[in-house]
Amino acid sequence: MASEKHSIEQIEKVGAVSGILSIIFYFSVAVMSFIPDRIALLIAFTFPLLWIISFMGIHHFLKKERHTVTLEIGYVFAIIGSALVLTLLVVQQANFIWHEEALAGVESDAGRDLLKAAFRGANRVQAGMDVAFDIFITVGWFLIGLNIAKSSSFNRILGWTGRLIAAGLLTLNMITFPTAPAEAGLIDLGPFLGIWALVFFTWFLVVVFRRKKFQPE
Repeated sequence: MASEKHSIEQIEKVGAVSGILSIIFYFSVAVMSFIPDRIALLIAFTFPLLWIISFMGIHHFLKKERHTVTLEIGYVFAIIGSALVLTLLVVQQANFIWHEEALAGVESDAGRDLLKAAFRGANRVQAGMDVAFDIFITVGWFLIGLNIAKSSSFNRILGWTGRLIAAGLLTLNMITFPTAPAEAGLIDLGPFLGIWALVFFTWFLVVVFRRKKFQPE
């Protein structure tokens, strides 16, 4: 039992650290255009994997206090969402690279126009995958946020703020489907959910490390 408890505590700590790193990586790829392409690809392909680890940590932590149906469903949906965004990024970046390579080998304007038209059509596939990702990740965070709000280690404001942002992001995606909210002239709540997640994971990290410090020997 002691060994199992220690393993769970380690998962929680690694999950909290992974969560913080995942959000830092997420924003780094989005705003730091000066990062070399191959390093940017590595970062982009890594943050969804870190998400999976972070959700494992959250799940184990919250389950000990209150094991609920909403926590289990939210956990599964969040894992699926993380896998979908990695799939999306791999397909998206491969399409970009193949498109640039194809353009470099075509000299005529007509040929380049044809390739660009073909790329726009193929690129819509990853745009649809993006919506599928948003559905799973927002529902996942919405349900996990309910458990965060009820946890004695966090508070209702934190949990309900996350739920409201997730619900808003999902709603906007459904209103503008298949066009992304930002492209439809509405606000993109994705970065706001990312900022909220960074606040949560930082709080989570403090909780799991302070708990060990103040545990009786």
